[in-house]
Amino acid sequence: MPQGFMRATGWLLLIVVLLQPSFVFAEESAESEGVGQAVADTYGFAHWGQIEEIRYTFRVTSANRDTARSWTWRPIEGRVTLEIEGEEPVTYLQSDLAGEVTDEIRKTDHRFINDSYWLLFPYQLVWSDQTVTDAGESPLPIGEGTARKLIVQYPNEGGYTPGDAYDLYLDDAGMIVQWDFRKSGGDTSRPMTWENNIDLGPIKVCTDHYNADKSFRLWFDGLKVTTTDGEVYAVE
Repeated sequence: MPQGFMRATGWLLLIVVLLQPSFVFAEESAESEGVGQAVADTYGFAHWGQIEEIRYTFRVTSANRDTARSWTWRPIEGRVTLEIEGEEPVTYLQSDLAGEVTDEIRKTDHRFINDSYWLLFPYQLVWSDQTVTDAGESPLPIGEGTARKLIVQYPNEGGYTPGDAYDLYLDDAGMIVQWDFRKSGGDTSRPMTWENNIDLGPIKVCTDHYNADKSFRLWFDGLKVTTTDGEVYAVE
């Protein structure tokens, strides 16, 4: 897990504070680290070490709110910069979080964890400490149809909100098509779609998410990756 990474809250935080080789499933209902690794690999995890810098703007639109936060992350260096229109940029090193930091830095990191979780959640299945259970073919939480369901359960201690669970719904290629966040692992759910998967240089990311009635949209633009060999890939 990269230094400074902590588990994010669910998508409710987004409103209040302003996530190759053939896919191989584990035996049904069995916990398996291999399942999480397979999802991450589908999104190009094997190439993450080539990423020198990644830039993106995290956006949320709902009935009463529009949010835009632009991030520059240099994962090898552990340097994070937040830019919000009308505010001074904030830069910090993730290694500094192990010691005393200002409230502003702590708040910025909280936002970074939340926003980057949405963009790179498949990689958290390798970086983070959780169990992954294959629940087999299950009804989708939004709309009709079924998909392979994985239950991602975090431990009851650690992170911003211990015990959270994410139910992932995968297509035949192992890509996430929907997920359902359950705070503290409870029954109350907040399902969202996963739409518009793109190649961003050597990795894959999902750029669009909607709730059931599409009154809430979360998406990314201004995406840019620079690799360690100097290649630049950008998607507006």
